[in-house]
Formats: sequence, C-alpha cells, structure tokens
Amino acid sequence: MKVSRGILRVIIGLLMVLPAACGRPSEKPKRAVVGIVNVTPVLEDTVAGLKTGLAELGYKENDNIRYFYEGPLGSMDKVEGAVKGILAEKPDLIVSLSTPVTLKVKKATEGMDVPVLFAPSADPVGAGLVKSLKAPEGRFTGITVGGSGIKALAWLAKIVPDLKRVYVPFNPEDKAMVLNMKVLKKAADDRKIELVLGEFHLKGEALAVLNNIPADVQAVWQLSSPFWGAYMVPFTAACIKHKKPLKTHTADWAEAGALMSYGLDPKAMGEQLSHLAYKILKGTSPAGLPVERARYFLVINLKTAGLIGLEISDAVLKQTDEIIR
Repeated sequence: MKVSRGILRVIIGLLMVLPAACGRPSEKPKRAVVGIVNVTPVLEDTVAGLKTGLAELGYKENDNIRYFYEGPLGSMDKVEGAVKGILAEKPDLIVSLSTPVTLKVKKATEGMDVPVLFAPSADPVGAGLVKSLKAPEGRFTGITVGGSGIKALAWLAKIVPDLKRVYVPFNPEDKAMVLNMKVLKKAADDRKIELVLGEFHLKGEALAVLNNIPADVQAVWQLSSPFWGAYMVPFTAACIKHKKPLKTHTADWAEAGALMSYGLDPKAMGEQLSHLAYKILKGTSPAGLPVERARYFLVINLKTAGLIGLEISDAVLKQTDEIIR
C-alpha cells in the first residue's frame, strides 16, 4: 500500500517528536533568537516546517522564540545585508537555506561563534562547510541532499525507455549547479548516458536555453539551484511544448507540470531541520551533530505524461510516493 507524502510527513514528525518529548523537561525553553536567510520562494515551506517543528518542541513564536526573517530575498546580492541585520539581533542560531547562501553566511560570520544550520546542501564537505558528515567539527551542521541525483537518474531511466541523452540547462557560474553537476555527471557516466548541456551565463539567456531544447534528447534535467525558483512556469511549459519529460527535485515542480520530481519535500525538510535546531538551542554544539541526509520522495504527474505522450509502467507507479492525475 502506498502512503501519500502528507501522511509520511505526519509519521516522520511523530517519530521525531516522540523521543524528544519523552526526554523534554517540563519547563518552557529559555527565550531564543533565530535568524533565517532564504533567497527563493521555493523554500518558504522549509521555513514553515522549521517553525512548526520547533513549536511542537516547545519554542512558540512570539512567546519564547523570535525569528528574524525578511522573507525570500529574491537575489544573492541581498544576502550580505540580511546577515548583517541578523547579527545585530545577537542570534542564538542562523538557519541558512541553500549552499550558495550558506557560503555567504560563512564569510560574513568568520571569526564569530554563532552556530549555523544549513539545508539543503549537495556536498557540504566539498563546499567547505563541514570537516565530515559524521563529525562537522565547527559551527556548521545541517541537511545534505547528497546522493539524490544518483537515485533520481535511476528513476528517470526506469520511466523513459532506453534513456541515452539528457538535456541539462547549466550555468557554470552558479555554485549550486556546479556541485550538483558533478554528482549527475558521475551517475550519467556510470549508466553511459550522454549529458547535452544548454550552457548560459546571464539571467537573460536562461529562457533561450529553455526554449531551445534539442529534438534528439529524451529528457530534461533540472539541476537543483535557488536560481530556478523564478522559472517554474517557463521551464515546465517549455518541456511540455517540446514533449520532453522533465526531472526536477521538489514536488511543487511536479504539481506545476514537470513529469517527475525526486528529492525534497521542502516542509518535511524544515521539520527535520527543527530537531537539529532544538538540540543547538538547548546547548549542543554543531561540531558534534552529524549532518543528516534529507528524506526523498518520488512524485509523478500522470497528466503531464499524457500531454507528452509517455506511458508510465505500473511497476514504477506502485513505487511512487505521490501520483498527480
């Protein structure tokens, strides 16, 4: 029997909350200040999940916890100013969403002792955020999405018969795309799948890359990056127009028209993040908190499959976490 993403989130939340609740002291946690830095609206549900999870653990907003959050900044250029504003509030913790944002937070807090939680990061060790996943040994810990690209490509290969060529819109100056491209390239090489790059450098070039999908590719791959947050509609529309299956990394893209997503449920990730935040606010050093792996969900949009003329096997559908009809 297949369980929906929503029910899975509830089950995961209960499993995580019960142990903490059993060991939780009866007194209310001391007042805390948490700063949040987020660039993209795509991760708003992560912020909501973080707040919900901390509330269940005893940190009630406008009571014993205050969040300093300006909402999605919309541009990486605004991150430095946002961090400066948070530091003026003397935060107990900074939550940083996405690797590019976290790298800027790291630079802005160099020499300080404020702990930082990041999510999601494809390769926090390679990005220089932690010493290792098991032992961060510093001020940073969080959630990694490492490995999701390998499994996602395996799912795409099951969905698209005889998959040999995949189109990948790619900006080599985007750090998140570069990190995720390394994972994808290795997975593609192992499966002897050719990656056809639609390279661009400026924001104005992105739409041209999306609207010129080669006819001889069998699928399109969206590299995880905050950059794509503003391109959900044109990205999904272009793939449907060209009748190409689009693989994305979050369920909201599948809901918007992508054929499939394999990766994060942003809200579930926020709830997972809240338990790390709780431990830090209670005095545990990030140095001793292992980086956790995100939980992944497979979502398939059958309506889009019909629009692009692709039939999904029953064997795949039976293993799907959510089907959009």
